[in-house]
Amino acid sequence: MAQHPIRARMCGFGEKDRRPLDPPPVVRLRVRDDNGEFMQSEDVEIWKFVVSATLWAPHTDSDRSIVVNPNTLPGPVPTYQSTSAVMSLSEPVKVRNLVGTTVSNAYLLKDENDEMNIFFIFHDLSVRTEGRFRLKFQFTVIPSEETPRAFVESVTWSTPFDVYSAKSFPGMTDSTELSRAFAAQGIKITIRKNSRVRPYSARIGGNPDDDRYPDDEYDNEVDMDYPASGSGHGIR
Repeated sequence: MAQHPIRARMCGFGEKDRRPLDPPPVVRLRVRDDNGEFMQSEDVEIWKFVVSATLWAPHTDSDRSIVVNPNTLPGPVPTYQSTSAVMSLSEPVKVRNLVGTTVSNAYLLKDENDEMNIFFIFHDLSVRTEGRFRLKFQFTVIPSEETPRAFVESVTWSTPFDVYSAKSFPGMTDSTELSRAFAAQGIKITIRKNSRVRPYSARIGGNPDDDRYPDDEYDNEVDMDYPASGSGHGIR
């Protein structure tokens, strides 16, 4: 991982509310030639590379990408309703727990040290529910006439991160130097001038949606190893 998420505020089950992971997860791709040597990123054809993200439990192989929308669960049944009326209720609706753009194309960009690398950027991922999670990233090469089938070539994981309720969310962190480097190159990514840490009193007794403590402010909007020519794929 070039950049791990640390925390986020849960975005709930509305369709418009988005609370992106902070900082945005970023995966770096490194490519080896047939001799096992790292290639220059500028010499790699990146147009057919993609990475997808899914949400998992922090310490087990348990997928958390799908969750039941609590708004679709049956409520208390009035005493005047018959059993047959209860049985006719619709099934609870399952929705994505990880929302936003879960697939990233490859970008050839300079990092915070002004070095050119291949990155996959997940700038708008949000999680609907409160809890502790980690992200699983899977690297795939888009099929072509030469390789008509797509396979997961390699996998890497983020470190565990926390998703808070609106009331307990401690606020957003300062933008990282890597995020700032991407924004300077035209990438749509959240940049904050200062960290947004909410006072403890606001977290325990204040209005969780108080606009005095906005989550972010816009100025503009894990390591992977990939051997070239089929010599083996690896990400870390």
